[in-house]
Amino acid sequence: MVNQMLEPQLDSPWDGARFARERTTGVMLGLSWSQVTALGATLGLMLLMVFTGGFPRGFFTALVLGAAAAGVIVPRVAGRPLIGWAGLWLRYLVRGARNQLTFVRREATTVDDAPAVPAAPALSPGDTSAVRDKAGRIIPGAGARFRLPGEANELRVYTLPTGAGFVYDPRRGEGIVCAKINTSKAFTLESFDAQEDRTANWRESISAIARMPGVARVQHADQTTLISGSKVMEFYHQRGAEAAAAGRPAGEDINPFLHAAFVELMAEAQDMPVHETWMTIVLSKDKVAKRIKSLGGGLPGFMEVASSVMTTIEGTLPASGTTVQAWHSPRSLAALVRSAFDPQASVVISERSGDWVGVAPDSAGPVAMEVFTDHVRTDGYLHRTYKVSEFPQSQARLGFLEPLVFAGDFRHTVSVIWVPRDARGALNHLQRRKADWRTTTRLLDKLDRPHTLEHDRELEDITREEAELVDGHARLDLAVLVTVTGADEMELEANCADLLARAVNASCELRVVYLEQDTAMLAGALPFGMVEM
Repeated sequence: MVNQMLEPQLDSPWDGARFARERTTGVMLGLSWSQVTALGATLGLMLLMVFTGGFPRGFFTALVLGAAAAGVIVPRVAGRPLIGWAGLWLRYLVRGARNQLTFVRREATTVDDAPAVPAAPALSPGDTSAVRDKAGRIIPGAGARFRLPGEANELRVYTLPTGAGFVYDPRRGEGIVCAKINTSKAFTLESFDAQEDRTANWRESISAIARMPGVARVQHADQTTLISGSKVMEFYHQRGAEAAAAGRPAGEDINPFLHAAFVELMAEAQDMPVHETWMTIVLSKDKVAKRIKSLGGGLPGFMEVASSVMTTIEGTLPASGTTVQAWHSPRSLAALVRSAFDPQASVVISERSGDWVGVAPDSAGPVAMEVFTDHVRTDGYLHRTYKVSEFPQSQARLGFLEPLVFAGDFRHTVSVIWVPRDARGALNHLQRRKADWRTTTRLLDKLDRPHTLEHDRELEDITREEAELVDGHARLDLAVLVTVTGADEMELEANCADLLARAVNASCELRVVYLEQDTAMLAGALPFGMVEM
């Protein structure tokens, strides 16, 4: 009887939930197309040597070449074939020769050589009459550049009628909007049943967003940053004034001793760690071309589409205990970018108010940036970006990324990026993976080689993903990037060691994004969702 009563309580829709392993099946015998092509070319060259050199000279020369090629082409290091690492190293060296590993920002001025002035206030409604014509169509205005390194320098930001910022990437043909996210209650403080409900609702919310026409990527990030104690005191005094106006006691009236202690603590608190959470939606212009045309075409039509998507998202998230507090304005977006490159600036930014809240977009980028193999240096700080290469392989508990988010009181950003895939295309992709798996199985049988457990479970992953697609779930490619910051090399290494220790608790494996640190930081630490899976 006791077992029968407990059994329903132990059942959970998340029982047995786990992530697929890092894919290593490849085309055949775990080799990728590039490896198979390189081995095929090597085999052809070996045959040519045998025919032209004869035996034994040509034969042994071909044998040495084959052994050397196999030693370079076949092995995988840190999840990537050696031949792939060779390509990355070559690209890195070419960039260095072209002086593309350093960036120095030039001072931005207006046409009359006057410094740029602040735009609309951050996180507040804008003047709709200033950005719409008499017919109600959006007038984008001139826009502004964020002045970022590399490809991100092409980004231009405009103001929507609501005051929110709309970032346009002309190179990729994408529009970007970013929301400041709040949760109604800490996830870990909820009961297990409430956690299950919130997780199920979050799953439905993400699935709904992924199915929205035009959504190319979704980035959900948590940034541990620093804020000044004066900002907390400003909020404290504001709430006290509201209570006094309502005739309720507050602050010193309740407990003078605690009030004095709190004021003293805030006066001494220069830097306080806080968590800034945002969700970025990246829209593809090509995927909504017809809808843009029906709304007037061009950039104004694209901005109208983005506005409707933002409204839909505001109504989709609350069921999961998550709400959109506000959509970031150009200045608040620039503040997120500026504090990512220069954490010390976040303290100064947090003390601004009125029209000076945030940062002018032209000042968002770093003053200087230097790229190294395993980190980047910007404005006196070092940053290193990791990729979560392996997720929990056993039962994944709810909120398993929490140890990474709360890894310590140092500057770090955890970004989860989803890329929606077409259901039909995803099914075709799984069929190709299944065919590759069967080809590898036949080759193993012919070579009389035993099947590894990893190989057998690859089919389990494929079958499970196929069943989920048939059941109507959205197909999402997932990536998690973690960017860690330190004032010097010693502090950076200490912070990274703390993060790696917490990754063990999360049952995740972290891998440094070697030779692509600048691209990885732009993808993981900035609110633009600029990542290629």
